Amino acid sequence: MAASILQAMPTLYVRDVPAELYEQLRGEAKSARRSISAEAVERLRRSLSPRSGTSLEQFLRDADRIRAEHALSSDSPGAAELIREDRDR
Repeated sequence: MAASILQAMPTLYVRDVPAELYEQLRGEAKSARRSISAEAVERLRRSLSPRSGTSLEQFLRDADRIRAEHALSSDSPGAAELIREDRDR
């Protein structure tokens, strides 16, 4: 009876995964004490779920704040001047 209640879950096959990405996923799975498959599903779930954290407005406010904290002074050399200086070395 119980088996008739359960629905089969789709299977996702991913081909041509770069070795370094696979190893990173394997390491994260081991740290979380999950199988590689369970870690991949969790990563997909988190990346596709609506974000409950930072809104676009908050992100833009944070970006403006960081930009202001790291702004160059008016007497800082421009990019062209720095490139010329570097080429002349």
